[in-house]
Amino acid sequence: MNNKSLLIGLILFIAVQFNGFTQQVKLSQGIAITQFDYSNNEGQSIGGLKSGSGLSFQVAYHKANLVDSTKYLINQKPVDIYLAQHRRLAQLLSWLNYDVGISFIQMNAVGDIQQNAFSYQTDFLGLQTKLGVSIPLPLKTSINFQGIASVHKIVHGNQFLMNRYIDLTLDPQFSGLKMMLGFGVDVEKRFSEKLAGFASYQYQQTFLPTSAGESTLNFKPTTGSVGIRFLI
Repeated sequence: MNNKSLLIGLILFIAVQFNGFTQQVKLSQGIAITQFDYSNNEGQSIGGLKSGSGLSFQVAYHKANLVDSTKYLINQKPVDIYLAQHRRLAQLLSWLNYDVGISFIQMNAVGDIQQNAFSYQTDFLGLQTKLGVSIPLPLKTSINFQGIASVHKIVHGNQFLMNRYIDLTLDPQFSGLKMMLGFGVDVEKRFSEKLAGFASYQYQQTFLPTSAGESTLNFKPTTGSVGIRFLI
């Protein structure tokens, strides 16, 4: 089974699981523009690298309210009783929302050094979480500001240099887990009780500690996408 088949199978599996026990599912697809931030073993930033474009795809479970204000007042669980006694905290939590899902992103780059052109083509698969606050707007629209945390693993990648290809899945700077933090903004339009569409912008960045005598490579993808949210 190739990587694309594995990816499609994983996405379908997650979607089926979400459909079985959740109420809202988000699907989005877009373009990722990635900057490679490379520093050599002397801590010097290396020029010649230019941003490359690639595809981005996400499927996620969406929880519109961290706390449902219509339920905690009538439930008798300890958490619900506590929230009923602390109305301001409950109201604050009811404004928050979150996403949990999987993300596929191509983080690519091109460049040249001493008239030698090269390129990086990579496919990463990962888990992504978002925590945000949604602000309602007129005409059944809203804007959602989210913080993002994710972890990604390369599933396929090549470097093209001097007429030869190098497998990046064997390169330690690409093969390890990539922890990423960032932020995003969604502008959503509700079409019906069951369907909403949105346009999304998000920025993420890996964070690697700089150690003396070691080179580092950080990824900084900026993604623009469109998607739909199913209200099941």
